[in-house]
Amino acid sequence: MKKSESSELASLRAQAEAGDASAQYELGCKYYEGDGVEQDYAEALKWYRKAAAQGHNSGLCDVGFSYRNGYGVKRNYAKAIPYYQKAADQGCPTAAYWLAYAYEHGEGVKKDREKARHWYKISRERGDADAPQALKRFGSGAAKTGS
Repeated sequence: MKKSESSELASLRAQAEAGDASAQYELGCKYYEGDGVEQDYAEALKWYRKAAAQGHNSGLCDVGFSYRNGYGVKRNYAKAIPYYQKAADQGCPTAAYWLAYAYEHGEGVKKDREKARHWYKISRERGDADAPQALKRFGSGAAKTGS
């Protein structure tokens, strides 16, 4: 336990250090948000990576997010893609959205409107709130279910 850590945070850290992927992800979130610890994007990314290495869906997505936005690491769109892809393949609506966005805008991948539309539709079907608006950019048929 670090000197000024609460017992709750110390317990979370112990679980994370013992290899619990959910605890690793939660600890990463604490560092990302500065919740009970000093905000530290590099430390957040360290814990997200540990969770992602165990296939933790949100950990995968947030490693991708960190690379895409340059949080705790130099911005690198191409390095974000495999993390988004794996998380999207596992059902993450947010990862599907950002994968679609990458294809739409050519961030780390070659622009591909069909792949963008495909992933936006999946994201929408999984409940992402931003996907329906994104699909409107693709024309009248894109926003309908099953099109």
